[in-house]
Amino acid sequence: MHERRVQGPGGRWTTQQLVSSTPLAPGEAAKLLARTPLPACADPVTPQVAPSPRNPAAGRPTTPPTDGHPDEYLRKDTSTPPAGPAKAAEATVTADRAPASPRLEDARALVGALHLLSPALRYIPPAMRDELAGLAARWLDAGHSSADVHEHVLRGLPGAGTPVHRPGGLVRHLLRDVPPRTLPTPPPTAPTPIRLSVRLEGARECTGHHTQPMLFRPLADETLCAACAAPTRDEPVPVPGGERLRAPS
Repeated sequence: MHERRVQGPGGRWTTQQLVSSTPLAPGEAAKLLARTPLPACADPVTPQVAPSPRNPAAGRPTTPPTDGHPDEYLRKDTSTPPAGPAKAAEATVTADRAPASPRLEDARALVGALHLLSPALRYIPPAMRDELAGLAARWLDAGHSSADVHEHVLRGLPGAGTPVHRPGGLVRHLLRDVPPRTLPTPPPTAPTPIRLSVRLEGARECTGHHTQPMLFRPLADETLCAACAAPTRDEPVPVPGGERLRAPS
């Protein structure tokens, strides 16, 4: 394409354009443009560059969408697909129907006492107290006490000398996740000793082979009854002064 501006009759400037299907040198294009007569009328557009008539497009003109996600690549290019109008309305209704916490008033008092814990929490915006009370109520509903919540907030504060520019945002961050309440583990109880009857006191179980437990009263530190102490005899020889006792079934 070659273009030039020339001044025609009446001092009017005209822009001439030449489009060719084959490349032309500047001199060749200038010769062809020189052969084109300049318009003598008020319209400076020559028949060569006049726009051709266009056929109107079918249908009514529509404006392109300016919000939302593209439908074609909804599952490919987006990490979180947008909720449709029905889902958004359902989520709104569900949020409106969520029952209020029965510990909400206790949570409000808990949040109102945060400024007493540390000077860093003195300037929490009043507009954030309802939001913080809702977060604190979740802790109370999970079984935590107000002292547990205050202790958790104190542990999350920065060290001494570090200013807190947004105390409300810090408390909101600390109360966002509710940990499960850990109950104290009871100390292990000692096993209850087995108490023998008065008739069996001082008895000891024989360490020999018996069909069922055999108890006897030893004279010293022997661990075998009279029958087990003399295994080579046909008849058991009782230990002098000893007494064989059979454990009750």
